[in-house]
Amino acid sequence: MTLPARFRSLDRDRETDLDRLGPLYRQLEQALAGIERESAGLSRRLDEARTRAAALLGNEDGIYFEREPADEARLVEAEAQMMAAFRRLEQLRAQRSMLAAWRTEIEDTGIGGALRGGTRASRWLSRLVRLVRARMAAIRRLSRVSGWALMLVIVYATLSGIEQRPSVSWLIPDLERGLAFLAAAAAFAIGYPRQRFLIFAVGLAAVISLELAQNWSPTRHGTIHDVWIKAIGLGLGFALVSGVERLKPSARSL
Repeated sequence: MTLPARFRSLDRDRETDLDRLGPLYRQLEQALAGIERESAGLSRRLDEARTRAAALLGNEDGIYFEREPADEARLVEAEAQMMAAFRRLEQLRAQRSMLAAWRTEIEDTGIGGALRGGTRASRWLSRLVRLVRARMAAIRRLSRVSGWALMLVIVYATLSGIEQRPSVSWLIPDLERGLAFLAAAAAFAIGYPRQRFLIFAVGLAAVISLELAQNWSPTRHGTIHDVWIKAIGLGLGFALVSGVERLKPSARSL
């Protein structure tokens, strides 16, 4: 008696389809969104060209024959631009129809619900990225203020007497020092993106200088161990910001 052939489970087939069709579906969604953005922008520019052409044509009888040569040239240019815009809009409509049909065919394979759910999550992430970009100037200003405020706290905590030193009771001292410099470095890296190398060099010099200055306090003393901990926190802060920035292209492709 022969045993029946073993087939793959439905769940495994579903995962395979998602892995195979998911990237294509997301690319179709991205392409359709790009078409919508281009169509909206082109339609807006087309309306502006129509307004300019109407102003050049005028509303009085016979004004066409009295038009200046420069106005005539601008009118011809506006008409050419409008014709080019009409042709491009037709191309975009054809592309939208074709890509939408492909998307529908993929959704009809039985994994459309899962694909649409993933696309919604991707859209939320894309919106978050766009929101951050739109508020980047304010974020940089806030980061600069936060970085300098953190630096003042670090200087005070480093040079004040041991009994006055602020601390977090549930953190070990090394982790506390490292996180403080990590937060300050990340704030400065966001606030001053073009001066990161200089800021890192100045921050490293500040770490060494503050540890040396501790030797002047009778209740404090600087150590090489603390220099390493703070320098590592400083470097991790800059590396963290750089790593997040490298993820932006990936976020756009979702």
